[in-house]
Amino acid sequence: RSLNGNGFAILNYDDPYVFEMREKTKSKVITFGFKEGAAVRISGFENKSEAGRPVGIVFKLEYGGGFVPVRIDGVLGRSHAYAAAAAAAVGVAQGLNLGQISEALAFYPGERGRTRIVAGVKNSYLIDETYNASPLSTWSALEILKEIPAARRIAVLGDMAELGKYTAYAHEDTGAVAAETADLLVTVGAKAKFIAKGALEKGMAEEKIFSFDSADAAKTKVQEVLKEGDLVLVKGSQSARMEKIMVEIMAEPDKAKELLVRQYGRWLRN
Repeated sequence: RSLNGNGFAILNYDDPYVFEMREKTKSKVITFGFKEGAAVRISGFENKSEAGRPVGIVFKLEYGGGFVPVRIDGVLGRSHAYAAAAAAAVGVAQGLNLGQISEALAFYPGERGRTRIVAGVKNSYLIDETYNASPLSTWSALEILKEIPAARRIAVLGDMAELGKYTAYAHEDTGAVAAETADLLVTVGAKAKFIAKGALEKGMAEEKIFSFDSADAAKTKVQEVLKEGDLVLVKGSQSARMEKIMVEIMAEPDKAKELLVRQYGRWLRN
């Protein structure tokens, strides 16, 4: 509403609540998304692997009848394509062409703890999703885990906080999704025991499920079960402190401050 006619509103075409906002502004509107009709449209999305190793994402950005290929290394998942398309819409608004935008996006490093690829011990590969967790984001992360070829897929899932009366149900439902995605499941926290319960009830073998009260208690076991070629998703709410497990199983723990979330101050003291 506060934008004038010379401004730009960059709106997610795929989200009906956001798309409706176009009726509330006098500004120019540029939409982005995967669906037909988005001004800046994402197509051909793929989580990319090379020689058995996850490397990043590839997709096309279409605008005004033209398109460019985009490759972003080091991250996985459609959320990064959304971020790239939103940025591309800003670029278009500022007069950049698709070629310039594609070249710039190749330098996007991703945010720490947001489905970034991190090298693991024993020549394993880690999907670092330790920033936070909700049911929807956890299911999306499990979908990424399912899509990437790997010797084994391991889901290390912590408590999801602030779900109120839906806590047990949401965790159990997540366990059911994990049972159809992962070869091994490690749960962290009291709430996450419902993830283990849901996976067990969905048919995952009991010997493939490990439950711990805290990240500190779980981290050694996670390293112990890792084998070469494993793909490991590590995810949980901030309170679960899943980054502690990442420090334990990443190939270069001396780079934790550079690569992981919550590597400062009180977080390191607790």
